[in-house]
Amino acid sequence: MHKEEQIVTFETYFDPMLAEIIRAKLEANDIPCFLADENMSIIYPAYNQGGGGIKLKVFARDWERCREIINNDEEMGND
Repeated sequence: MHKEEQIVTFETYFDPMLAEIIRAKLEANDIPCFLADENMSIIYPAYNQGGGGIKLKVFARDWERCREIINNDEEMGND
């Protein structure tokens, strides 16, 4: 598997709503992504902290573009 095809963790969130917002924002910019460990953190809230939170997964090739999208998003409070 090429490095660009590897799936990596873009960011980890402890707030399920924020994780969904960021996922939707990336998908709106044509970046394929998914959330890992989301269900566990909702079913077992204590797992959220101990289990490392909700992980937003992206292809390695998209990581830099994801960072640019999030950093340049005025709605997220990143002027």
